[in-house]
Amino acid sequence: MSTYSQLRQIIPPDQALASKALQAGLQQVKNIFDTELPQLAIATEGLESNVGLEDIGNLTGPLPANVTAYFKDTLATGTGPQGLLLLTDVIGSITGYNITGEISNTANILGNMTTSGDFTALTNLTTGVYTVMENCIAGIYTQVIGSVPPYTYSVVIPGGLPGAGTYGPEVTANAAVGNAFTNGLNPAMVTTVGNIVAAYPTDVANTTANFNIICDQLQTQNVNLALSGLNFANLVPGLQPWSLVYNLASTGLEVVEGGPAYVLQSIANTNTQGGQAIVSTMREARNQERLSAAGMQTDITISDQYPEPRADLGTTQYTVAQATSQKII
Repeated sequence: MSTYSQLRQIIPPDQALASKALQAGLQQVKNIFDTELPQLAIATEGLESNVGLEDIGNLTGPLPANVTAYFKDTLATGTGPQGLLLLTDVIGSITGYNITGEISNTANILGNMTTSGDFTALTNLTTGVYTVMENCIAGIYTQVIGSVPPYTYSVVIPGGLPGAGTYGPEVTANAAVGNAFTNGLNPAMVTTVGNIVAAYPTDVANTTANFNIICDQLQTQNVNLALSGLNFANLVPGLQPWSLVYNLASTGLEVVEGGPAYVLQSIANTNTQGGQAIVSTMREARNQERLSAAGMQTDITISDQYPEPRADLGTTQYTVAQATSQKII
């Protein structure tokens, strides 16, 4: 039987229901059970309302849409949970975040496609589009027309090769080469690449996704750096990073993905003692936190206090004879 059912048998049902509603409301107040009733009465009697603040009182949500839009447009937003701004959203490229893995994956895909001969139409040393382009730029297909100046020039790409045909005459050799690219080689290259895209859709989709991730990372960084107001030109060169050293342990506790611990560990050169010391110090801090949570004290702070030699400042006290001579009677 609920407290309401019991109470309505003692007092009128409407009063019992109101009392139950008051109970339910008060139970939502944090630490309500640690408060004495007289203290609660005094505190609630002085509470203030939003009287006269109609715009606030009429809100139907925690934040109006215009306020949310202002903060989204003014402050940087990140890729973490609920738009949490991560350190990698600002300087992630120095760690290879969303870049190194994608480049490696793309290189593997292109390497496998090259080994399988998927790019033969582009790279064949005789008939590949790129080969013919290189030969055209080198002037292999350029012909000079005329026995006396002014000469004219044409590019003649032999039959059976991409972009085969005659392009010109033009008044300069460069113009003839440009004609060949515009009207023959570039269209041939587009057609060849289109055939590769159609033949290997999965590989193309994966490499495209990798490049999109890289571009999104760089674009996000540029936007967030601009919103942060950070100006690298204002940084003073040559300063020693002592503040980083002193806060290394606390930084190691910030283990959110893309956060400070991740960034420092990513850029630490673990092929050196110093780089390993950075990672080790952060691991030590996390171990101390785990042991402390288990009730084990882990005070291993080494004191930097040591006896210091006292400077010789000369004689600063009277001798007995000097003191006696100073007596005033």
